[in-house]
Amino acid sequence: MSRPKYRLLILILVVFSGIGLASPDIYLYLIKFENIKNDPGTEWLRTGFTDMVSEFLSDQEGVHIRGQDELEKIMNNRNLLLHQPRGSKNFLLLGKYDRSLDEIEVRIQLINIANWEEVGARKISGSYNEIPVLGKNLATVVKTLLSPYLPEKKKTVEIYPKFVTPGPTQSKPDFAAKGAKLTKSIDVAIDLLEESMDLAIGAREKPPEHPEGADGEWELDLNVDNKFIENPENSANTEMLMRVLDNLTKTPYQIQLSKPQFEYSEDNDSVMNVVFPVTYSLKENIIKDMLTTLPYSGLKQDGSLTIFYFNKDKFNFPDEMVDKIRYGNYRSVPVIQFLNESGEPVVVIVDTPEMLTNLRMPDNVHFITTHNFSPLIDFTLGGWSMQIAMESVDIPVKYEFVIGIEDVKELSRIRLKFVPLKDLQSYLNNIL
Repeated sequence: MSRPKYRLLILILVVFSGIGLASPDIYLYLIKFENIKNDPGTEWLRTGFTDMVSEFLSDQEGVHIRGQDELEKIMNNRNLLLHQPRGSKNFLLLGKYDRSLDEIEVRIQLINIANWEEVGARKISGSYNEIPVLGKNLATVVKTLLSPYLPEKKKTVEIYPKFVTPGPTQSKPDFAAKGAKLTKSIDVAIDLLEESMDLAIGAREKPPEHPEGADGEWELDLNVDNKFIENPENSANTEMLMRVLDNLTKTPYQIQLSKPQFEYSEDNDSVMNVVFPVTYSLKENIIKDMLTTLPYSGLKQDGSLTIFYFNKDKFNFPDEMVDKIRYGNYRSVPVIQFLNESGEPVVVIVDTPEMLTNLRMPDNVHFITTHNFSPLIDFTLGGWSMQIAMESVDIPVKYEFVIGIEDVKELSRIRLKFVPLKDLQSYLNNIL
């Protein structure tokens, strides 16, 4: 073999051996996450999560972050994969998330672009108030999914030992040093013992645990009845709680009224069957205001039921509020009036579980009692805490009654009002 051909063969072997020894890389393609509920308040997390993962893996050896544009190029021209080092892997990270109250749930899938098979899937949850922590946990999970494909770090073998700067030589402690250390410990213990004995006999002054009064007196309330003393620091929170509770007990419901349906009775031509549909639900901002306004002590969600917890660490419970909840004075029921053109009631429907007595029943008014409405807010008061339960559902109700044809001709409009149970008797006596 001639010398030029020999050199060419060596060069080819070196090139191919270099290609074969090149460490395989990982190309991770990150695209925007899917906002499942299309929540405008969390729309920024679509790119936020990808940025967090990209920043976390930017220093990872052998991992190359790619975006939407690079993914589209690969999809349009698969031959671009041939330009990557031999053994390289290409993965696509698919993510979606949704928010429920203050909790964010993220689901991710790692897809192998070569065969579109799922490599792994995970679910991560975290607080909306701690997005950086959630993002870090998300990036850690992504790295865990990639770990089986990460190139192994090559171990470098040092020929010579590393140079270490010599430090001062420490001599082994002798019995004298050990004895001095023990003596010092004994002296400290004796000092503490003397201090406690001096405090016991009054030789030393003990710092006062309570501030001195204006007249040079100290006072301690024994509170033998175990009554809770209101904390002045909780006054601001208590004032907000009272305003929210006042709103919850007065106007918490959203009402949807539909036009009544009139049908002739098959048994009697002089009367008509009336069906009046009503849908009850909580106002949309009720739960949101509770989440953003009050520093609640705890929160629990079970399906459509949301429970807020408030305790006396952050709130005072005035007697007025306690009595209102304890005796159910916050409860109210719907009263529906079918009015004529003069504004006089023709039909009155009271949706209440209570027994009504001492009512004046005029002959020209159809008075109907039923029990179809269920309250969507409930309060529970304990010795130390209070719970407010809210149910975000719709309650469709159909009120049915029979009325004479002549009376139907008088109907002009419908009025629905929530009346507190404690005022129901007087309210009905005024309108009937």
